[in-house]
Amino acid sequence: MKNLTKISLMLVALLAVIVSIGSAQIAPESKLSIRAVSDGSILVGPSSTDSKTGPYFGGSIAYGLGSGASLYVESGYGRTNYQSVDGLKLISIPVLGGATYNFGQLLNSNSIQPYIGASAGLLNYILQQDGNTVAVSGSEQKTASFGLEGIAGISFKVNEDVAVDIRGKYDHAFSKRDNGNALESQDWNNVGIGGGISYNLSF
Repeated sequence: MKNLTKISLMLVALLAVIVSIGSAQIAPESKLSIRAVSDGSILVGPSSTDSKTGPYFGGSIAYGLGSGASLYVESGYGRTNYQSVDGLKLISIPVLGGATYNFGQLLNSNSIQPYIGASAGLLNYILQQDGNTVAVSGSEQKTASFGLEGIAGISFKVNEDVAVDIRGKYDHAFSKRDNGNALESQDWNNVGIGGGISYNLSF
């Protein structure tokens, strides 16, 4: 019940963010923006003992609503070396949708656009040893959990349709405490820092 209350409060906060600002990767009004991104990411918190930074590669599609707000969807693939065990990796595959707001117009800048965003969706985790999914007592160590992500970054316009940006992100996957799977029985937190390149499409 306590966990359900926590999720409900976070959902209310996320909806408030979306209503007030819009969604994650930024796009000009009435345009689609496609984006490729690469981050260095690492687990943090109680589940992160001796974990090491690993790569994340992803892509997103955003639609500009105007007034600095955008809606977007993002997915990708990442991995971190887990608990300093050779060949043991935690794979992450997020499937997220969210909103961003860029502050370029507030700064009277068309070329430098700081932004913030929030998203929600599925955060998939798979524990692999030398490329094979780890099984404990016959149960494969993988989970698809509801999660939230917050991002902040700065986008630099190269021209009207191309931009590069740097960003930081923090995501939280909620545990499924009633499930016996060890990977599902704990919360997961991840921090990433990286950058990307985007291209705007008119339609």
